[in-house]
Amino acid sequence: MPSASDRRLFRVLLVLAVCVLTQLAVPVFAQAQQVTLSDTDRGLLVMVRQAGLWEMPASDMAYQRGSTQYFRDMGKTLMVDHGRLDVQTRALAKKFAVPLPDAPNPDQQVWLDEIRNASSQAEFERVLVNRLRLAHGLVFNAIAQTRVSTTHAEIRAFADTANQVVLRHITLLEGTGLVDYGKLPQPAAGTANLLSLSASDVYTGIGIALGLTGAGLVAMRLTRRRRTRQKYHPGDDNARTLRSRKAAESETPV
Repeated sequence: MPSASDRRLFRVLLVLAVCVLTQLAVPVFAQAQQVTLSDTDRGLLVMVRQAGLWEMPASDMAYQRGSTQYFRDMGKTLMVDHGRLDVQTRALAKKFAVPLPDAPNPDQQVWLDEIRNASSQAEFERVLVNRLRLAHGLVFNAIAQTRVSTTHAEIRAFADTANQVVLRHITLLEGTGLVDYGKLPQPAAGTANLLSLSASDVYTGIGIALGLTGAGLVAMRLTRRRRTRQKYHPGDDNARTLRSRKAAESETPV
């Protein structure tokens, strides 16, 4: 029959074997993550490309026709940022064979015509800002959803970049003072629930944390008592104590 020290050694070797197999499996899993895009990942590339196809010419109109330096600078910033983001979008789409649109869709074309044919300078700037602010808000929400759900490293990095760009544009558009917030879409009914925890969830988390803490304290006390008994029992066999110490050291995680 195996001794206690042999059984401990076997358990340690078993744990080490599992750790080695897990480490070997991680690169394979990570490689698989890098190869395949989900439908949501692909949808993000298509959406960002589609948005840029009308937001770039709209931004150019703001740059060319703005009545103030702020408005013209805003248009230039949006135009340059969208151009750079479009380069990244097309590069990723080419790498992963994702078909992209090459023209504004019918709704976007209507928006461009509405901006271009505004009856006055004030109307031009008001329509442009509100159309762009609405579109950026929708894209911002979609980017965030993809960012928290994707398992692909390159899509995460792309979403981070796109998120920063769109948020900067939202801030610039709001800086004009022309945004009609009453016409922006309201958050979905379930959004608030996703962003907060109920009291029962909080109490459950606290209970689990306290339970784990209590279990750790009990284990520490038992260990101290065991060591105290071993220290003050004069009849303990020195050889057995030495084997116990070696076994304990072998079980100590590195």
